[in-house]
Amino acid sequence: MTQSRDTWNKVTELNHPEGFLLGPVNAATWLRDPRHMGFMLARYKFAAKMMRRCQAILEVGCGEGLGAFMLVRDTPARVLGVDFDEAQILYAQREVAPHGRGRLSFLCGDATTEAQAAGPFDGLVCLDVIEHVDQKEEARFLENCVSVLKPGAVAIFGTPNIASDAFASPPSRAGHINLFDPDRFVSTLEGHFSHVFPFSMNDEMVHTGFAKMAHYLLALCVRQGG
Repeated sequence: MTQSRDTWNKVTELNHPEGFLLGPVNAATWLRDPRHMGFMLARYKFAAKMMRRCQAILEVGCGEGLGAFMLVRDTPARVLGVDFDEAQILYAQREVAPHGRGRLSFLCGDATTEAQAAGPFDGLVCLDVIEHVDQKEEARFLENCVSVLKPGAVAIFGTPNIASDAFASPPSRAGHINLFDPDRFVSTLEGHFSHVFPFSMNDEMVHTGFAKMAHYLLALCVRQGG
């Protein structure tokens, strides 16, 4: 055996001993457009940086829980992921939560109808969700999100820019029933938070450039008080 092969064998012994399978939704995304997985993970990386001092984080619309897992790994917080898709929550509870260092849990619930969990939380993450919320249910959805936050809590919202809809995949277009332009995104959130700091995103790059040309919109929000 060569020295190179011997060294590599030692490296493989250090790898995680357990296998891990993506859930059906993320597996389909990976097979259909692997670049999109990179974009999604970059959004959660940004969110985790903004939540680095939080102790309790609620993710609304967590899906299969990969983002919530990143929040656990990159913050000291207890993280609760909520989604109304029972199949995705069952996957997250079975496959993701056991790797969450005892700080990760998942709950099936609908934030468009009622506040999720008792709280209070000092952080909230809601990425790629509000565009799936009917505009008639938007205000109630945001009220329910804010109601479980401590005064001074921080929240991250993210959604595709309506300008990027022309380039969206058919599955995305089918689900995107409430798209935002930058101005409406900020003004909507300002109706629920005392401070809203807008950011833009193109591919994996978060920036403060010309928002109308961004593919994706992000906002760091602060609840009044604290």
